[in-house]
Amino acid sequence: MFDLIPPQLDPLHPKRHLTLLDTPFGERSVYDSLCFCNRCGSCQQACPTYWLTHEETFSPRGRNQLARLIAEKKLNVKNSRPLLERAVNSCLLCGRCTQACAGKIPTAEHMLELRRTLQLNTLPKTLFTLLAWRTKHPHLFSRLVRLGAFLRACGLVFMANKTGLARLCGFGWVNYASQILPRRTPPLAKVLKQQGISTAPEKSTLIYLPSLEAEFCIPDLAATVLKTANQKHRTAVWGNTPSGLFDYVYGDLRQSRRTVKRLLVRWETAGKLPLLTDGIDVYLFLSRAGQLFTAWPKWHKKAQEFAKSLKFVTDILPRHPAGAENFKNAPVRLDKGALFLREGKVFDKAQTTLKTLFKKNFVECLYKDADSPAFGYSFVRFNCAPEIWLRAVQSTARTQTGTVFTLSGLSALELNFYLKKFYPSAKADHFVRLNG
Repeated sequence: MFDLIPPQLDPLHPKRHLTLLDTPFGERSVYDSLCFCNRCGSCQQACPTYWLTHEETFSPRGRNQLARLIAEKKLNVKNSRPLLERAVNSCLLCGRCTQACAGKIPTAEHMLELRRTLQLNTLPKTLFTLLAWRTKHPHLFSRLVRLGAFLRACGLVFMANKTGLARLCGFGWVNYASQILPRRTPPLAKVLKQQGISTAPEKSTLIYLPSLEAEFCIPDLAATVLKTANQKHRTAVWGNTPSGLFDYVYGDLRQSRRTVKRLLVRWETAGKLPLLTDGIDVYLFLSRAGQLFTAWPKWHKKAQEFAKSLKFVTDILPRHPAGAENFKNAPVRLDKGALFLREGKVFDKAQTTLKTLFKKNFVECLYKDADSPAFGYSFVRFNCAPEIWLRAVQSTARTQTGTVFTLSGLSALELNFYLKKFYPSAKADHFVRLNG
C-alpha cells in the first residue's frame, strides 16, 4: 500500500523546503496546510497590506490560493513571476491573518515556502551579503560593523549618501539604516565592562543570546537585559552567535538548518541551560525550530527539547520593575509586531504586565491598529513599509500614547524614527526597559 504524496511547490528541489509545518492542529505538509483555507475572508480585515491595496491577490487568502495553484500545477510560475513576486514581497509575515483565522493557517510560512520556490532576492544585494556574513563569517561581520560605525562617525557615510555615491555602488539602503540607528554605538563588551557586568560567570545558570540589534546597535538594551537577568541568575553571554533566523527568512533554508544544529550542539555542551533572548522574532523562530528537522528524528527531538528551555524577557521581568515609574506620565500601549505570530503566552504576559502596572493608562489596541513591520521588512523590495509605519504613528497619535512598548529592539528603533518625524510627543522603547 502506497502513501499519497501531496503536491509540492518545488518538487525538483525538496531540500530547499520544509517537509512539514508545525501548526496548532499538528504537523501538516505545506499543501495540506494550504488546502485547509476555505477562503472565508476573516483574514482580510486583519491584513495591513490588504487595507492599503484592497486587491484580492494581496489578501492572505489570495496569497494562499496562488501558492495552492502552483502546487497543483494550475499556475505557470514563469509566466506569472512579476505578480508572484509582488504578492510574496508585500507580505509582512506578521501573523495577523493567522490570529484572525479559525483554522490558524500559517500564511507567513506559506509565503516563505513560495519565496524559496521563486528563489527571490528580496533584500538589496549588498545588505544581503553583509548579513549573510553574520552566519558564515561572524568575526568578519563584527569587524565590518565596527568599520561602518567608524566611517559614519567620520562623516563619510553622510557624504556618500549626499553625493549619491552610496546608491551608485549598491548601498542605497545605508541612508535609511543610518537614520534609524543611534548616532553612537559603542561595542557591547565596552558597555558591559563599564557597568561591571560579567559575560562569563562561574557556574552559569542562564544563557543570554542577544539579538543582532542589541549586540551591535543598542548595546545598552543588552545591558538592561543582563542586569534584569542577573537579579536571579548567573548569566553567560553568547556574543556574536547567529540563530539561523536570517537565513530562514531571507536566505537558504539549508544554511539555517546548519546554523541551528551548531546552536543545539553548543547548548548541549553548555549543560542544556535555559536560553534567554530579547528579540521576539528570534524567540518565535527557535521555539518552532523543530519543523526544520522533521525528516531527522534525532535532531527533531533535540530541537523540541531546546524549545522548552527558551525564555523571553517577559519571563525574567520582576513583578515591580524598577523603571516603571518613568513611564507613568502618559498612556502606554503594546506593539505586538513580530514574525509569524502575534499571540501566545509571551504576548499575553507582556499585555498583562502593562495592564497591571498602568491600569487606566494602558491603551487597548484595536484589530485595525497597525503594528510595526518586523525584522527588516522596510528593506524588502515592493514593500508597503512607509504607509504601514504611518498608520502605526496615526494610531499612536489618535490615542495620545506617550510610550509604545515593543518586543523587538529593531521595531523600537524604526518606530522611534517615524514618531520623531510625525508625532514627537511619543516614543518607542523595548519592553524590558520597564526595569530601568
